[in-house]
This record gives sequence, structure tokens and C-alpha cells, in this order.
Amino acid sequence: MLRLQTPFADTDHELSQPCAPTPLLDPQWVRQNTTLVHALKLEHDVHFNDNLLALFSGNPTSIPSSPVAMAYAGHQFGRFNPFLGDGRSVVLGSVSTAKGIWDIALKGSGVTPFTFQGNGRATLSECLHEYELSEQLEQLGIATTRCLAVIKGSEQLLTGGRTESAAIVVRMAPTFVRFGSFEACYFRNNDAAFRKLADHVFERCFPDLLRDPDEHTTRYGALFDAMVKHTARLIADWHHAGFVHGMMNTDNQSVAGLTLDLGSAQLLTKPDPMFIASQVDTKGRYAFGEQAAVGLWNCNVLARTFSDLVPKADLIKSLRHFESIYLETLTEWSRETPII
Repeated sequence: MLRLQTPFADTDHELSQPCAPTPLLDPQWVRQNTTLVHALKLEHDVHFNDNLLALFSGNPTSIPSSPVAMAYAGHQFGRFNPFLGDGRSVVLGSVSTAKGIWDIALKGSGVTPFTFQGNGRATLSECLHEYELSEQLEQLGIATTRCLAVIKGSEQLLTGGRTESAAIVVRMAPTFVRFGSFEACYFRNNDAAFRKLADHVFERCFPDLLRDPDEHTTRYGALFDAMVKHTARLIADWHHAGFVHGMMNTDNQSVAGLTLDLGSAQLLTKPDPMFIASQVDTKGRYAFGEQAAVGLWNCNVLARTFSDLVPKADLIKSLRHFESIYLETLTEWSRETPII
């Protein structure tokens, strides 16, 4: 049986709120990612049976969990919003895997304390889009959150003038912490929460930094530097593959250098620097050809949140790594057969 540990967000009340998912009626499996189960060596824990179906659809189950909705802030289209959070998802808990401890989260699980409009549900097509695109990215060798399953219910949602089944996509990642999580701590002047968050990211995503610290930099300076470098590599990988995220707000930027929140994302068959993936991006801020510049801009926002713990000179030095890492990664790709 799956054994869930308390999710990280429970360590500070400003980082999350307890939130039970809203049950899907008459749940049915639509996708089961046995490839991911094998990769994480979860065969003894994950069995796609009725008990797990109940857990992942928000229904009563014998599997204990302590779900929370994460709280964060973020710069959305360049403007700061201090009051954001998971509006239609919850983190069920954490599980030990062959690749370390990973979080399990439900997207489309209903209203949370951070739902400002809507019912917190997702459509089946949305969930399948995230499932299939994340698997494509994984096959291309691009760092991404993964999807363990898709479940649909009998509830019907009206979208785009038609009805569609409500659904939940079960996502997994070493962490779902984003740049906006650190922004929230900084905005609220909560140094204790900031340090807890940083320690979580150290342990989950960059344990080598703890084992082999650089004597010439601070603990938190090393963490910020790692985030910048992973972000630069990720966006170079996107560029090579023709991937357009579409909504690169800081609350959608992963601290672990993972492709996070794929609702608007697309893979292009031909590179087009002007291509815009999201209909709400009316000015093309997040167009395909702008992603590297936006990634660096987002890292500058993140630098401000570390400014009380890391010397300014170290932050600037790390930010200057972005372009060189981005170009080095593209050069590495150019030695191989182009994807597009």
C-alpha cells in the first residue's frame, strides 16, 4: 500500500493550507503510467486498484494522507501579485522513490483556499494534454514534472461552448516549489519560512551542495547559483526542442529546473520566435523567442528574495552565469542531430 509522508508545505502555515480534495463522482482510470512506476521503483507501493483510485479521486480510502494547497506569490506578466496559491490542486504527500523523495499532487481536485474563481476542476482534455506532453518532454531528455495517472468522473464541465468530463491528473516531482514560493516569504518578511523552504530545496533537489559546499560562497548563495544554472539549462533545452511554455510567470517557474504547469504549453514542429502559446499573452511576452530573456528576468526577481542572505556581488556573479550556461547547453545540443 502507498505510504505517504507529510508534505513539505506543512512545515510553515504561510507556505500552505490544509485542504481536502473535492471527490470526483464515479471515478474511472483513463491513464496509468506504469513506465513512471518502474522508473521510480514503486511497484510495491503503487497498485492501480480501487483503493488508489479512491485516493487519487478525492474519495474515502484506507490510505492516510494530509493534503495541502501550497501558498505562493508571483510576478504575472511582469506585475507582482502577493496572494497566489494552488487554486485547483493539492499536494497529497511525499513518497520514497529510487530517485529520492518525490511529492504527489492532484490537479483538478476542486476548490482550495486560493481559488478566486471557478470550481477548481480541470477538464479531461486538459489533464491528457499535461500527461502526454510531460511524457514527450521526458523522452526528449528535458527535465519535467511527471504524471502518474489521469482519472475522469461523471461530472460534466461547460467549456468553450461544449461539455466535457471533469478529471484529475496525478502529478509527481521532487518538489513543486516555485520561484513565487520564495517571493511570498520575502514579501511577508518571514525569514524563518524562507530558510525552511531553502532547506527543503537543498535536500530534495541539490543534496550535493550540502555534501560538498563551496568554501568561497555562502550556503544560500550556492543554492541561488544552482537555481540560476538549472533554469538556464532548462530553457536552452526548451529552445532546442521547440518547446513553448506559454505562461512563464514566476509562480510557474520551478526552483528545481523542471518544466512545471503545462496548461498552455506546446511543442513546435518548426521554430518560430514569434509563436505565442497562450491566448491571454496578447503582447507576446512569453513567445518562443523570448523565453531565454524571460528566464533571466525571473532569476533577477528570485535574486531579490535572496538579497538579505547573499551578498550582492555573489548574486550578480550567479546571474551572469545564466547566458554562458544557456549558450553552452545550446552548443552541446548543436553537436547532436537537431530535434527541429
